Amino acid sequence: MRNICLASSSPRRQQILKEMGLDFIVCYPEKYKEIICGLDPEVLVCHNALGKAKEVGEKYKGLIIIGCDTIVVFNNEIFGKPLTPDNANAMLTKLSGNYHTVISGLAVIDIQKNRKLVGYDKTEVKFKDVSEKEINDYVASGEPLDKAGAYGIQGSGGVFVKSIKGCFSNVVGLPKELLKKFLEELTN
Repeated sequence: MRNICLASSSPRRQQILKEMGLDFIVCYPEKYKEIICGLDPEVLVCHNALGKAKEVGEKYKGLIIIGCDTIVVFNNEIFGKPLTPDNANAMLTKLSGNYHTVISGLAVIDIQKNRKLVGYDKTEVKFKDVSEKEINDYVASGEPLDKAGAYGIQGSGGVFVKSIKGCFSNVVGLPKELLKKFLEELTN
């Protein structure tokens, strides 16, 4: 398989690709502006993942480009990355003791062969009841500020998670099984 380019600056996504044993470079989109509302959540993440991949694909036409986008949906409200600590605190307070859905869009494109595969994965996550102090301490750590839904399951925010139903790597930000499927389809 030709080289791969990850259209994301996320260290968590990079780690997933390393764990998969993939040879890749990283180039994150600089101009693409994510849409954060106005579409159904599944359409939204796919649109954003494809937009990121297409921008990077213009620069690296000989590579397979992987674009991703992750959101959290709670009571029909979309949570992206929190803009401020207060925003993170509000998100975590809403998620406390409740179920929510993590949706990651994935786009894998091969410019040379003019092929693109776009899809998404969903994972149901149940939070334990989280105290105000736990939320405040976690927000003060700075960890939630660059994560959809204001928590990282793979980091110290993982202690808030009571259970998940679905793909763990999807909650981290890149659905591994869907990526494997797309890469296999592109090589056939």
